[in-house]
Amino acid sequence: MELAGLYIYAYLVGALPTAYIIGRLVRGIDIREYGSGNVGGTNVFYNVGRAWTLPLGVIEIFVKGGSPVWIGMYALDMERTSFGLMGAPLIAIAGNNWSPFLRFTGGRGIALASGALFALAPWELLAFASVAIAGWAIFRSSGVWGYVSLALLPLWSLLFGDPAAITWFCVGILVLVSAKRLTSNWTPMPEGLPRSQVLFNRLFRDRDVSRREEWLNRGSREMDKGTG
Repeated sequence: MELAGLYIYAYLVGALPTAYIIGRLVRGIDIREYGSGNVGGTNVFYNVGRAWTLPLGVIEIFVKGGSPVWIGMYALDMERTSFGLMGAPLIAIAGNNWSPFLRFTGGRGIALASGALFALAPWELLAFASVAIAGWAIFRSSGVWGYVSLALLPLWSLLFGDPAAITWFCVGILVLVSAKRLTSNWTPMPEGLPRSQVLFNRLFRDRDVSRREEWLNRGSREMDKGTG
């Protein structure tokens, strides 16, 4: 019963649409209708205000991502390397990515995964952040290098000699984020592009089209058309 309660908590706290709530409270907008349409930090940065990414990050990382792990370890006395504990942050990420409060749309779960890694496997978090930041600094492509750093997580876990539960947790993160990128909040396939190209762009670039600027301004253009 305690484990079931932890999982229910993890799902509900993960499903809390923080970026959407901030957009509504601060600017009175539906963040899904602006910029890239993603319910996450980058869209908040560009369409709500950069100052709001800090409280968003704190909630996403420490409350939504970290708290299910800490509750499991310290309130329920679960082992850090138990498979049962690994389920809690994965359920939180699933709730975030497909929130029932937003008709099963949501963010990508990267911040939540970072919070869970902070609580469970800080060395993997350091390796993940190092690859992602270095890739962005050199190539200016956060989508590609964010995914590369995710794909390397299970390898880092094996190299660091972590228990099997941690390695499979890293695999679970990769699977959930990959599924989210491919479904892309149920966005219809754009006209004039091959399905294989769109799926490739979604998985590796985290957008439907090759040009980042075109994707970031997509929602704004659609809103302009609707009001023109």
